Amino acid sequence: ALILENSQIKVTVLPKIGAKIYEYLDKRTGKDLLFHHPRVEVRPPVFGANVDNWWTGGIDDAFPTGQPATVNGEEIPFLGEVWSMPWKVEPLSPNSIKLSRMGVITPFLLEKTLTLEPDSNYLQVDYSVTNIGTTSFPYIWGIHPAFPISTDTRLHVPAEKCWYVDGTGPIGTSEEFKKGEKFQQWPIKSLTEISSKDPLSWEYYYLADLKDGWLAVTDHVSDTGFAITFDKAVFPNIHIWMVNGGWRGIRTIAVEPWTAMPAGLDHAITAGTAGQLQVGQTISTQVKMIVFTPPTHINGFTENGEVK
Repeated sequence: ALILENSQIKVTVLPKIGAKIYEYLDKRTGKDLLFHHPRVEVRPPVFGANVDNWWTGGIDDAFPTGQPATVNGEEIPFLGEVWSMPWKVEPLSPNSIKLSRMGVITPFLLEKTLTLEPDSNYLQVDYSVTNIGTTSFPYIWGIHPAFPISTDTRLHVPAEKCWYVDGTGPIGTSEEFKKGEKFQQWPIKSLTEISSKDPLSWEYYYLADLKDGWLAVTDHVSDTGFAITFDKAVFPNIHIWMVNGGWRGIRTIAVEPWTAMPAGLDHAITAGTAGQLQVGQTISTQVKMIVFTPPTHINGFTENGEVK
């Protein structure tokens, strides 16, 4: 494992397991802000395996698909090609590490540089993905962080529209919404305020029309807040996977910035939402993973990781 640490945060990265960010410890509260599967230990996966049977929680990178997809006759695994593979490590400074991985099926190079400055309340992640092949290829790209949930968990995303995709069915919504035929205005109370009194459930949603590029999960009782800021031109959608005991006996929420919806590359190609990376082309973007004390209201985050 690799560790980046300062006075506020300790971040543990597992280079051999998809360069997963496994731990994000908030030193002020002593709490790890990420979800860990209670029954699945960390072990090196096999390429092409079903991520559901290997996934341990934390923050994973997904490229070039979310859902399993068959594209040009190739079967691209669930959550893509990098989560299950070892990444190359290049220390840049005491505060910064560069990690990189090439695709197995798709000819890409995905690089991420993690930087944790002394006394900073955020981890900066500089991403780039390059087409190192001989032809252009389609892709969708996401960041997959999972958080523990309780009745005190609150979800904050500045989106306008929400589509229901799959699951046990949201309570108190229209039939058109439940069938995925119609979007609903965001926020939806049952999603932003999680209740363990609900029947056991799991649900998958897409959010669109972001007013700003950030998402946050807070808990006023444990006094914790975690946010991700990103470029909404790169990641215009948020995918939400909410599990309230209704899938494999766990409780977690994954709130994921994505370049597109739907979550399968094949479906995104059909919908015309997939990106296309030309030969030699590189896309670069920066995200920040911020720890903060939850205020009563969040209007976004400054460049320095302060709550607006």
